[in-house]
Amino acid sequence: MPHPHLASADSSVLVVVDVQEPFAQAMPDRAGLAKQITTLVRVANGSGLPVLVTEQYPEKLGPTVPEIREVLEELGLYSPLGKMTFSCCASEDFVQQVYDSGRDTLIVTGIEAHVCVQQTVLEAMNLGYKVHVVNDAIASRRPEDLAIALEKMRHAGAIVSGVEMIAYELLGRGGTPEFKAAQQYLKW
Repeated sequence: MPHPHLASADSSVLVVVDVQEPFAQAMPDRAGLAKQITTLVRVANGSGLPVLVTEQYPEKLGPTVPEIREVLEELGLYSPLGKMTFSCCASEDFVQQVYDSGRDTLIVTGIEAHVCVQQTVLEAMNLGYKVHVVNDAIASRRPEDLAIALEKMRHAGAIVSGVEMIAYELLGRGGTPEFKAAQQYLKW
């Protein structure tokens, strides 16, 4: 039986929180963040995970940034959930989709770490979900906000992971078609 802190392709949902232009343009490494998130989207899709995308007040703040949206569209995964609440878990549609997936673990990426990501992580755990927060696939404008958000989420019981760590946990083994497909995105 796998350790409970390992992510599993059979029990996880990937969540991409509010990676929209007004937020993304203020991030210290937008290109790096987009690359990390799209890597996870591709690995999650190849491993059979549902992918949920949220957008904060999309009528005003616009859609997910093109560099992530295009990958989601290419994979047939772009069906964003608009929300007005900071926590995704305060959105009934989001909670219902997670529940309907039949999975008990969320892998959370997005922005901003200290606002929407952090509130989603904490409330998901309060609803009984296990949560992996992907430290190199979340961001805040200020490094100190990212650091304190990670500390708070870890202290509350979130499992802090990295993109490569999560990817290899989802893949589980080498030599499979999923592993071979993912290698192009996980090259050193």
